Amino acid sequence: MRNADVPYLKEASVVLAIWIACLAAGCSSAPDAPPPPEDLTPASASALISQKWSQGELNHFTVTFHSDTLIGCGIQNDLWKHVETPHLGLTISTYELTDNGKKALFAIDLKESGKFHEIILQGPYVVEVSGVTPGSQPDMRQAAMRWDVDWNKAPAGLKACLPRFELSGTQVALFQLAGPKWNLLSIVKPGDVTAPAQATDPAAILRP
Repeated sequence: MRNADVPYLKEASVVLAIWIACLAAGCSSAPDAPPPPEDLTPASASALISQKWSQGELNHFTVTFHSDTLIGCGIQNDLWKHVETPHLGLTISTYELTDNGKKALFAIDLKESGKFHEIILQGPYVVEVSGVTPGSQPDMRQAAMRWDVDWNKAPAGLKACLPRFELSGTQVALFQLAGPKWNLLSIVKPGDVTAPAQATDPAAILRP
C-alpha cells in the first residue's frame, strides 16, 4: 500500500465511524415535523376574545333602545352634557360625552323624542362562547358568542341610567390560524357571517 493512501483511509474511517454513531443515536438530516396546532375550542376562543378586549380592541358594541328618562339621567350623572351650536342662523342641539362619560362609553346619539337612542359601549364585558364551527376558509373558525356588560365592574353612572337587559348582544368572532396560533380577526353580527368553506374534512388544515 502506498503511503499516499494512508491519510485517505484514515479520513474514510473517521467518516464511517461518525456515520455509524449517528445511526446508533438516531440522527437524521431532516428535522422532526412540528406538532400540528390545536383546534380552537370555546374556552380558548373566550380567552382570546377577553385578551383582545383588555387591550381596548374590538370592544365597541352598539345598543339601541327607547327611554324618556335617559337624557336627564345621563346629565344628572355626568355622562353627557347638552350642547347648542349656532349654524347658518340655526341652533343645533346635541349631546356630548363629558370627560367622565368618555370613561364609561365610546359614543352616543341621543334623541329628544326618547326613541331610538344609540349608544356605543366599550366594556367591561363578560363573554360566553357557545360553539366553534369551520369558517369561510379551511384555516378559519367562527365562534358564536354572547357578550354582557360586566355589571360588577361597570361605572356607577352607566348602571344608574342604562337598563341592564339592553346591555348585551350576540355576535360571531372570526379567527384565523397564524402559524401555530389562532388570531382573532374581527367580531361581526351573525347576519354578516360568510358561509363555511366546502371541505370534506374541516380539520385537515391542522394536520402537518
